[in-house]
Amino acid sequence: MTRFIALVSGKGGVGKTTSTLNLGFALNQLGRKVLLLDANLVTPNLSLQLGILDPKGTLNQFLRKEKSIQEVTHLHESGVSLIPSSPSYAEFQKTNPQKLTEVFEHLDDHADFVLIDAPSGLGYEVNQVLKNSDEVLIVVNPNLSSVMDALKTIQLAKANDNIISGVVLNMSNNGRNEMKAEEVANILGHPIIANIKHDRKMRKSLHKQAPLTYLYPKSRSGKEFRKIAEFIDFHSKLKP
Repeated sequence: MTRFIALVSGKGGVGKTTSTLNLGFALNQLGRKVLLLDANLVTPNLSLQLGILDPKGTLNQFLRKEKSIQEVTHLHESGVSLIPSSPSYAEFQKTNPQKLTEVFEHLDDHADFVLIDAPSGLGYEVNQVLKNSDEVLIVVNPNLSSVMDALKTIQLAKANDNIISGVVLNMSNNGRNEMKAEEVANILGHPIIANIKHDRKMRKSLHKQAPLTYLYPKSRSGKEFRKIAEFIDFHSKLKP
């Protein structure tokens, strides 16, 4: 059975897209079939991080019934499949977010895991994602504004009956001038399952337009994403 896992945050710019991409490849390395869905119709970045500037098949086209689910699914050389949203403003204007539920209905049994790069905030599209997801991973930075926005997202996820799998603390800096991991966990009420620190290899992988877990699997951040993947994979086997 497919597990739909949304990566959410509340605040933008915390690293949801990067986390979605790297977790997806790490799960793929564990032998799991993974599909990445860019559900951010407003400011999609998933395909851009893989160097796909003008995807030929997009979620927008699927939602308008112009292309099938197979035609909008792309296989990256890393082995991970993705469904991108169009970066075009004109395409965004022509897309009805109320139809977002339809893509989830078509993806059941297409993969072991569908990882959803969710929009930021607490608006309609986030609600649609959470309504159709089994569980969420909270991506947060070690500062108070990011943590408090994530707390609202957790409350929204619980209102949609999502399992909170855990918290990914991203872009930390060895505790200098930032909240400690224990403080973040205490405020959010959920465990931190990975602490991903600032890493030069992450900047390199973004420049090379490929997952860090694909290019530098033995890097510090690569090992943290592998830890998240093992955690997710293990707990998925315990669920009916």
